[in-house]
Amino acid sequence: MPTPSVDEHIEYENPWFRVVRHGAFHYVDEPGAHAGAAVLPLVGDTVWLLEMHRPAQQGAITWEIPRGYGETHETSQQCALRELREETGLMAEPSQLTWLGKMRPNTAILSSCIDIYLAQLPADTSLCSRDHEAEGIVKLPLDLLPLQLAQGKLEDSFTLAALSFYWAALR
Repeated sequence: MPTPSVDEHIEYENPWFRVVRHGAFHYVDEPGAHAGAAVLPLVGDTVWLLEMHRPAQQGAITWEIPRGYGETHETSQQCALRELREETGLMAEPSQLTWLGKMRPNTAILSSCIDIYLAQLPADTSLCSRDHEAEGIVKLPLDLLPLQLAQGKLEDSFTLAALSFYWAALR
């Protein structure tokens, strides 16, 4: 973890993030984000989204792509494969991942920069057990995602970034 500059002071710290004061401004530094990843799972022509309960969103259930911090000595690609497996039960090989780009979730208050991947898997992909971080999984045909976006159902910045990259680069 980088040492704050002379102008910076750590206001709060826990294992996942720290709040840094830089003069009159504050930002959140996430050390695990250095190899963090988010992955858009495309199984056949169906996108798999997680139903997530987010206390910071006043308990709302959001639809999101799998994502997470990188573990020690893990690359963002390894993180993407692990998060995909843990959160959806989908097993992917590195050859099934395409790097789409990187995104900064909130440049005003977060220092993190996250790699975004596409996992393209055949419709008959077998599943393994998944963790229960997500309330459930929503499976939507790719061609219905613009409607879901227009109706305001997709709000998560990682999901929006992944879809933007996908539609800009691969369609």
